[in-house]
Amino acid sequence: MAAFGIAVDFAVALFMVHLPNGFFMNWSGQQKGEGIEFFFLAIGIAIAIMIGGSGAWSVDGVLARRKNSTGRVPT
Repeated sequence: MAAFGIAVDFAVALFMVHLPNGFFMNWSGQQKGEGIEFFFLAIGIAIAIMIGGSGAWSVDGVLARRKNSTGRVPT
């Protein structure tokens, strides 16, 4: 759920603020503002987390393993 919120937030920032500045980030300080390159990366990572989950080392992965071994989620 948090990944969806981050993806929406970054998409809004991409379209409302950074799109006129082009694709690339302002590495050399020559542009007026930052481009949309970083926002594509962040949205892509958020989509990957929404599809695949956050992995075995995440908090929800640990809780899922504990639930499976004891039959309940610890409080």
